[in-house]
Amino acid sequence: MTATTDSVTRFDRGRLWTRFGIVFVLVALWVVGVAFVPNFANPDNLTSILRQSSFVGISAIGMTMAIVAGLFDLSVGSTLALAAWASVLTASATGSPLAALLAAVAIGIVVGSINGFFVTVVRIPAFITTLGMLFIVAGVTLILTNGAAARYNGPEFIWWGNAALGFVPVPFAVFIVCALAGSAVLRFTSFGRYLFAIGSNAPAAHVAGVPINTATFLVFVVVGIFVGMSAMLLGSRLYSAGPGLEAGFELNVIACVVLGGTRLSGGRGTIVGTVAAAILFTTLGNLLNLLHTDPFVQRVATGLVLVTALSIEGVRKRLAERTGSE
Repeated sequence: MTATTDSVTRFDRGRLWTRFGIVFVLVALWVVGVAFVPNFANPDNLTSILRQSSFVGISAIGMTMAIVAGLFDLSVGSTLALAAWASVLTASATGSPLAALLAAVAIGIVVGSINGFFVTVVRIPAFITTLGMLFIVAGVTLILTNGAAARYNGPEFIWWGNAALGFVPVPFAVFIVCALAGSAVLRFTSFGRYLFAIGSNAPAAHVAGVPINTATFLVFVVVGIFVGMSAMLLGSRLYSAGPGLEAGFELNVIACVVLGGTRLSGGRGTIVGTVAAAILFTTLGNLLNLLHTDPFVQRVATGLVLVTALSIEGVRKRLAERTGSE
């Protein structure tokens, strides 16, 4: 009886760490920042952290769904640049934030649909397909823009990226709404269950009647929708957008998802972890900036955090396998 109780306790602790471990790390990092880093606790600085975490975080929600299904989308960085450019250009032509959002989301849907088509119909692995699309979309962006950025600073448009609702930045409020929607999809819809089933065991999911091709196609479209939303908000924040926007964005998005506890091989993941990881990454960069750390050292520190997180997950998994708790 005692052995059984110990096993259950280890299992509960393992699940608790998997779901909320990154939240504990984030809280600890904020406590250290408040206690030891000058100006970290300044309200403007904390607002800036929440705002900056939103742009990568919204895209990471869609990427969480993809990785839960054992898929990747490496084209999100170039898609972000093209969608943000289209968003700013549309806003300058129409003056409408809604039109700008629709333009950005439309770009995301088109790229996502192309990715989904090649993965499900042509049967090219997602990694290869989206890597190719990364270069294709980047090239298309250069051709359409001729290397120049679109600019627009209409008040209704830039409000979305720069305003705040009380102490909450508008982009962060959108981020939380997107996170709640993404979490609801994963937990309470058949589509979400399909993604977990595909990521856990695709052959078994097929035998069970899961529409693998349909779910795979749709998840790439969903990723594109979230990237489009990020693009519109980022264009609004910067008043401009063009080629080369947010270099390395796709790696930052994937890093947030993985650090948040989503298993790279699929079958497990939480939106809560992704949200906390996005804030944690932004917080880490903010702390290093406040400490006047060299930008190159900051990249090394970010990489070390990711490697450490993955190492902890690997060790935890091996221990769980030995104790039979997972």
